[in-house]
Amino acid sequence: MRILQLTDTHLYGDPASRHYDRIDTAAALQALLARVRGMEGVDVVVHTGDASDDGSVASYRLLHEILDPFAAELGAELVVTMGNHDVPAAYTEVAGPGDHGGPWQDRVHALPGGGLVIVLDSSVPGAGYGHLDPEQLEWLRGVLGSPGDAPTVLAIHHPPLVGATPLLRGLDLDGLDALADVLAGSDVRAILSGHYHHPMTGSIAGIPVLVCPGITNVVDPLAPGGVERAGARSGAQLVEIDAPGAPGVRATSAEWASGGDTLEDPERPVYEFGPDVVAQILDAAGR
Repeated sequence: MRILQLTDTHLYGDPASRHYDRIDTAAALQALLARVRGMEGVDVVVHTGDASDDGSVASYRLLHEILDPFAAELGAELVVTMGNHDVPAAYTEVAGPGDHGGPWQDRVHALPGGGLVIVLDSSVPGAGYGHLDPEQLEWLRGVLGSPGDAPTVLAIHHPPLVGATPLLRGLDLDGLDALADVLAGSDVRAILSGHYHHPMTGSIAGIPVLVCPGITNVVDPLAPGGVERAGARSGAQLVEIDAPGAPGVRATSAEWASGGDTLEDPERPVYEFGPDVVAQILDAAGR
């Protein structure tokens, strides 16, 4: 299975809106797609959340206006995951309800060439951190199988890991032990996530977790002194999963200068927050 992973597009319904008063997010997405257009052998394009920044129906229509023909050109399916900036009820107006009722956009996508992509909605209304309701975990337990002939991939916006920076740790996914219990011994070969806006790898229940760099900006996880910094860059990730019985799960990411940077200055950070600002963000959107 070959997966083109995209994440954190932060689109707006109003075409005049700019992320941090600077990034034209639709232009950033279009420029990135131009970089990877023509990629061969892609089975599925997986967007791992924060598709929208304003949660508007218009932003989700824009998302599909851009990504539906792109995926079709590749001969690939399109899968979209909800993130903390997304509004599942608004996305329902564009893509229909999730698979098991409730407010969540949880879905199972069966790929024509074999394999499954399972989408979990980790969004919490009005918050930046991630959470999975017990009802979602029971649904997940019911759709997972034991290792079989075709790979299964789980897509969830908030990585089931511990973030690399104080801000990201405050906006992490909770309930990791409960999720690990559901995943243990299942047929999930890889977990794809966004949210961090920088590439990262780890594991849960022995399953690789592959985090994709953002399209709206790319975070610098090594910024010193408690500073949270992001650059005007865009990234994507190719995930390759070998057939069952073969050990291979590989993730290859790339980044480029943002095609939506209205300042056209890749050396100037999109934002740079000190510890006081980070504390304010966590007070507003953390636990």
